[in-house]
Amino acid sequence: MRWRISVAAFIALVSFVCAPSAALAGSGTQTFLLVMEQPNTGEAANGDVAAVIGEGEFSIHPKSVEAEGTFTHTDSAGNVLVTGSWTATRLLTYQSYGCGVVFGTPIPPDLCGGKVRMRVVLTPDGTDLQIPAVLTVFCVIGDKRPTSVEEGIRLVVPGHVNFNEATGGENVYIRIG
Repeated sequence: MRWRISVAAFIALVSFVCAPSAALAGSGTQTFLLVMEQPNTGEAANGDVAAVIGEGEFSIHPKSVEAEGTFTHTDSAGNVLVTGSWTATRLLTYQSYGCGVVFGTPIPPDLCGGKVRMRVVLTPDGTDLQIPAVLTVFCVIGDKRPTSVEEGIRLVVPGHVNFNEATGGENVYIRIG
């Protein structure tokens, strides 16, 4: 009888300790793979387009990012102006749109969407230039996304050009932790 009371007390204690942590799971450490195998695009007011591909990993609580890729800047006529590479230097924000559903259709639960915003350094091909910028990647997976969100990127290059309108692409955040 004493053994049953001990087991019951242990289960009650575990339930009490674990219940609050489950409720706070959204504020715990989460790690995602960022996968952009196809060009994700953003357009500037003058019609120029930035196309970005890349991959990496980012975590929240604490914030960290390790990602890199390539970019192409074309003018409104489609002429290539600049190509180069980008490297993430700091995760600024991550807003989750949810996981496991896209436009009402169930998908694997580790596939997630949202808005990830990070500081990056752009390095045009053939140069040693290190141009600071802010890259935001939008993924439409999830049931909490704003209806006006388009898959793609925004790329703000202070003092140069701002690709403020996400215009398409394919990317995914894969939850790995």
